[in-house]
Amino acid sequence: MQTETTPQTDLTKVGQRLMEWRRKHDTPEKVAAAHRKVLLERVVQSMAFENEAITKARLKALLRKQKTNLRA
Repeated sequence: MQTETTPQTDLTKVGQRLMEWRRKHDTPEKVAAAHRKVLLERVVQSMAFENEAITKARLKALLRKQKTNLRA
């Protein structure tokens, strides 16, 4: 039986990508927004997989509505 080997990772490219990301996300607010964006995409994909009628725009509207209801 053969074991699969993982391809070699170019550490220079990885380091460059990390530094670029850090330059773009230099505040906690930017990091949180980036994570929120990815999370919204995953939720939309999950709901689409489960045949739920949802779009990113609708989900964002629902989240805004929920946020305003929590403040009241």
